[in-house]
Amino acid sequence: MKTTSRHEGKRPTIRDVAALAKVDPSLVSRVLNDHPKANARPATRGRIVKAAQTLGYRANIVARSLRMARTSTLGLLLPNLSNPMYASIARAVEQRARERGFGIVFGTHVEGDDEVTFAQLLQQGRVDGVLTASGVLGDAFLRRFANRDDTPVVMLNRRVRGVRSGVTMDDAAAAALAIRHLTNLGHSRVAGIFGPGTIDTTRRRRSGFLTAARKAGIKPLLIGANGLSASSGTKAAIEVFAHHREMTAIFASTFAQGMGVLRAARQTGLLIPGEMSVIALHDSELADYLSPPLTTIRLPVDEMAHQAVDLLVDMIEGGAAKAIIVKTGPQLMLRESTGEPSIKRLTKALVRPYGRVGN
Repeated sequence: MKTTSRHEGKRPTIRDVAALAKVDPSLVSRVLNDHPKANARPATRGRIVKAAQTLGYRANIVARSLRMARTSTLGLLLPNLSNPMYASIARAVEQRARERGFGIVFGTHVEGDDEVTFAQLLQQGRVDGVLTASGVLGDAFLRRFANRDDTPVVMLNRRVRGVRSGVTMDDAAAAALAIRHLTNLGHSRVAGIFGPGTIDTTRRRRSGFLTAARKAGIKPLLIGANGLSASSGTKAAIEVFAHHREMTAIFASTFAQGMGVLRAARQTGLLIPGEMSVIALHDSELADYLSPPLTTIRLPVDEMAHQAVDLLVDMIEGGAAKAIIVKTGPQLMLRESTGEPSIKRLTKALVRPYGRVGN
């Protein structure tokens, strides 16, 4: 007599096999496809294979059906590729995706056309999943697309309430490391330049900056820039130079802003680091070619991008969404833009009242 089951007439899925074997769907996919990361005990592996056979879902059929059902392409959405941080993310994502057998479709956007750009990446199944490192897209918009059933979405260095899939770095620790470096040099009047407070990374970096400043017993100055770009850094630095002359050091919360601070110093004739020390968050090979070479805090960008690609591929294969924090900490990259505060500025700090601008 022929045995029937509730799966008859319906092609079994990875989730069906996982439910029968009582394991995670991502492990099923790895075992049946002989993935190098398929770390499973012999008993667990045997249970998965038996479940697949019971449901008529065999390993060779799995691999073939997955290849036919996918585009083998991932989408990467970025505000632009001119920002050194986003360029680093793009390179690392492309490298890891290639290692995992996927190509990359790049999408860039500006504020106002975000929904159109995102829809173009998702329409007609052109990509199997999307990674986004955007600081411009709103939380509500990202929640709507990240929680779709058809195409998984993973955030890079962005946390959104209600979205479980994302990989972030410890930005607060990076900002704190910058403050410790400056205070170790003797600085007690430090200005921090930050992007819009609506951006998750801005909030984390500002929190780390303020916490470290409080622990060091120094009075920080917060400058709220209107963006993350070099031009926003230049504008904010000119404000510091003109109205807060007691400041002896500037922390730029993005590399681009740091470049903007150096430009402002050149325009105003301020000596770096003789009259003002400058340190920026995120490292780039461009740092060595600036004048002076820019001291930075290196973040584990490559590791974050690799883990984000791995998470997205796991989700495409039926795995669960996860919130991951990269364990590797930030690293100080000492160059020539930081030094001990000048006597001239220390004297001004004693006679000029402390001011606070922005938030």
